[in-house]
Amino acid sequence: MVNRNLIYFLLLILLVGGVSCSKEDSTKEPAASLNFSFRLVHNGQPINVSSQYLNFSGETYSISRFRFYISNIKLTSLTNQISAEKDSYHLIDLALAGSGDFNSIFNKAVYKSIEFTVGVDSIRNVSGAQTGALDPLNGMFWTWNSGYIFAKLEGISTSSTAPGQAFTYHIGGFKPGENALRKVTLNFPGSSPVNVGQTSQVVISVDVAKWFDDKHTISIAANPSIMTPGGVSLQIADNIAGMFSIEKVINP
Repeated sequence: MVNRNLIYFLLLILLVGGVSCSKEDSTKEPAASLNFSFRLVHNGQPINVSSQYLNFSGETYSISRFRFYISNIKLTSLTNQISAEKDSYHLIDLALAGSGDFNSIFNKAVYKSIEFTVGVDSIRNVSGAQTGALDPLNGMFWTWNSGYIFAKLEGISTSSTAPGQAFTYHIGGFKPGENALRKVTLNFPGSSPVNVGQTSQVVISVDVAKWFDDKHTISIAANPSIMTPGGVSLQIADNIAGMFSIEKVINP
């Protein structure tokens, strides 16, 4: 004879399991859109390709090209829950108006901070030809090195010893000893947390002046051209991570 108590016990387990599943499904947060605006500046002022700038080494320079990858965007809520953007790869280019403005999808919640990577993660670096922001036609792929350039800065400086007084910085590399990937974590203002589910906008300043002057001082005269991973490229990667700051959060 089947033990009746055992049957009751098994039915109870099934019932509790069903309730737990229902509760998990019912509490799953719906998704909503959040607007980002990455504002390219030099010491707080919008970058102008016709302007002359001065770095900490006393070198004047102008900027003709500035572009970089933002990837793996994650938000942390007030309750320490993390929501990550799917297929999170964005190419921001000084020459393409509006490339720094985009919408991302996250769980509805109130968030206190953002984390993202400057560059392209190792998996995508070895995934072959891709599309969208990672399309090699965007000019950010090292065919000779089988990997992505994470950030580019090019221009003219009288301090450069390169032909035409040009300076060229192509920063990348993901292998041990030459890993230029950098994570950036920024806290939203305490008085202005980001509310996904409303029409919120996060404005992030990207100050290119810090390319030369942040954790390390980079001299154009000493380094007019950096186009391979490792060495000074890693110092510039450190500086690039310092370029980002929350300018403001706009809540409705």
